[in-house]
Amino acid sequence: MTRQWLFLVPCALGALGLFLARRAGDGTAGFYWATAFTAVVYAAAWWLWGSRQTFAGPRKLLDVLRGTLIGATLAVVFVFGALVVQHIPLLAGPAAELLQTPNKGGYFLTLLVLVVNGAGEEMVFRDAVPRQLRGMGQSVVQAGVWSTLAYCLVTCVMGVPLLVFAASVLGAVTYYESVKTGRLYSPIAAHLTWSIGMLLILPHFF
Repeated sequence: MTRQWLFLVPCALGALGLFLARRAGDGTAGFYWATAFTAVVYAAAWWLWGSRQTFAGPRKLLDVLRGTLIGATLAVVFVFGALVVQHIPLLAGPAAELLQTPNKGGYFLTLLVLVVNGAGEEMVFRDAVPRQLRGMGQSVVQAGVWSTLAYCLVTCVMGVPLLVFAASVLGAVTYYESVKTGRLYSPIAAHLTWSIGMLLILPHFF
């Protein structure tokens, strides 16, 4: 692997961390340690390959509000989708198992790793990775497609088909937001609003 492709190493390490988390068991100490490892990897990756300008500039609150509204809208759409999916065991089973994590490990720790890792995913897959791809000659659209695909591949190791589908939708929407706003406030707000909403609402359907 040439040096220009080194930015993909954190993606592989992130996938390893998520895989080990699921293997350790949802809500176990090993689960939280593995997800914490993933968060550290993502933070280091952004520090090396991301841009500090993604957190600079005026109107930060407007970006956050915009992202929150988008995340809430996505959450509503997914809740309606859950009404259908709950009747499909192949899809509902793995999702229900993952959604039991707070009941096993507590809501505080689960929300903590959800927020930290969610922000880390946006910093890597909506800034660091596409930025490196564009630097290699990819267009904005191409970089978005490839970085979202990488995000979905990493998510695959969780073994939850619905999560992979969600990653594709969320990844595409938040990448668009990162390009439109030029920053990460809206993507992170959208991601966290959606994921926290899913954690709190979806257990009532599965």
